[in-house]
Amino acid sequence: MRAARATPSGFLANAKEFLAAGELVLNRAGGVSLPAYFLLGRSVELSLKAFLLGCGMNVKELKSKKFGHNLSSLLDTALEKGLELELKLEAIEVGVIKLLSYDYMEKRFEYRDSGGTYHLPLIDVTERVTRKLATGLDSYCSRVSNSGET
Repeated sequence: MRAARATPSGFLANAKEFLAAGELVLNRAGGVSLPAYFLLGRSVELSLKAFLLGCGMNVKELKSKKFGHNLSSLLDTALEKGLELELKLEAIEVGVIKLLSYDYMEKRFEYRDSGGTYHLPLIDVTERVTRKLATGLDSYCSRVSNSGET
């Protein structure tokens, strides 16, 4: 019996599921929805981790304190490792991920801070960049998952 292993394609499949869930919540919310931001943030996290896993990083490293749920750190490392060779992110999209990272990393979408101020990026741009990552990395993740580079 072979031990299960994490693959870029597996991470990306999960990213797509969180994107779909986020869109469902967003379509029903009728306004600002912290659960929708959480689900989109999780999709971004998994998409970036799929890319980094394909670059040779391991799951333990991706779960470390340096990366964990830090979208900004994941994005910076993905850009250093050539993410833009696979898909081009606009400056506003990079900014949205970095802004989303602040409340996402602190788990403020999961544990509502009723007296606090949230730093929410525009939801339409958040959804756009989330979709761009989850769908734009398909061929890359398939290629590296099938070649055994992970």
